[in-house]
Amino acid sequence: MVKSVFQMAAEYGSEEGDSTETSANNYSRPTLCRVQIKHKKQLYDAKGHMPSLQAGDSFTVHTGNLNNYLELVTRRHKNSSAEVASAFKYLSTKNTVLRINESVFSPTTEILQHPKNDVKTTLKIGLNSFSAEDVQDAVRVTMDTLQMATLSQLIVSFPYDESTDMSDEEWLRKVKPIWEAVERLVEKEVVHSVGVSDLDVDRLRLLCEEAKDHPPTIDHYSIDGCCAVPAELVEYAKTHDIQLLTHNDPRNCELDAEVFDHVDKLTESGKDLLHRWSARYTIWIRSRSVMAAKGYLVHFTKK
Repeated sequence: MVKSVFQMAAEYGSEEGDSTETSANNYSRPTLCRVQIKHKKQLYDAKGHMPSLQAGDSFTVHTGNLNNYLELVTRRHKNSSAEVASAFKYLSTKNTVLRINESVFSPTTEILQHPKNDVKTTLKIGLNSFSAEDVQDAVRVTMDTLQMATLSQLIVSFPYDESTDMSDEEWLRKVKPIWEAVERLVEKEVVHSVGVSDLDVDRLRLLCEEAKDHPPTIDHYSIDGCCAVPAELVEYAKTHDIQLLTHNDPRNCELDAEVFDHVDKLTESGKDLLHRWSARYTIWIRSRSVMAAKGYLVHFTKK
């Protein structure tokens, strides 16, 4: 028998490395947090095959809740890219059947029910281009796939290599429309708090000064290649009520080459794909400090 998400979480979950706490009291939707996948339409032909994707077609692949995959839960991964690769390899080698709802391929996922004020949901989006539309799309697809009404935290990771080649003025011009889209999500009460990833103190200051109403309150910072967070960044974050959280995600939103092979096997999409964005969600039960669910959604466009 497959264990429920909460059984798996109780055995393997902990809140290590994720100490940020945010209030969920502002949620105005029903009191139960439902995490559910609905399969409204199945775009397969009579033989059960997915119709061929055409150039320009886009789709998303969902790993499902990794807590359900014992082989992955008990394995330590170098970073999130390695974890995504392992997840798709696991689904592919197990010949997992992915159902399709709209343009999202996903394994079947259980319904979780828990009081909303005891649930903390975090979504981190890794962008491959400076696109406000991709941020909005990633939030919408994730929430639709999981049937969630709100997110506790949204973290945006901008294209790192491209950012380092830009002047501060050019970078801010690229980031501004993205952050305006993020602020609208807060104003609509879709997201409670927002943050960024791997911004140094100068660019964090630029964004905070540019943000109209909702500056970032979190900065995920990688200490890969150094031993500590820069003192100037620590001081700025402290004086502006910004939480600094270290992480081991790659600074660039990249996929291992083998991922495309596994995605092709799972979706019959072919391997000639453009990776647009990746999103990782985590769902925590506050009262128990247990991670009930964790998964990835990866978005592609057919070349």
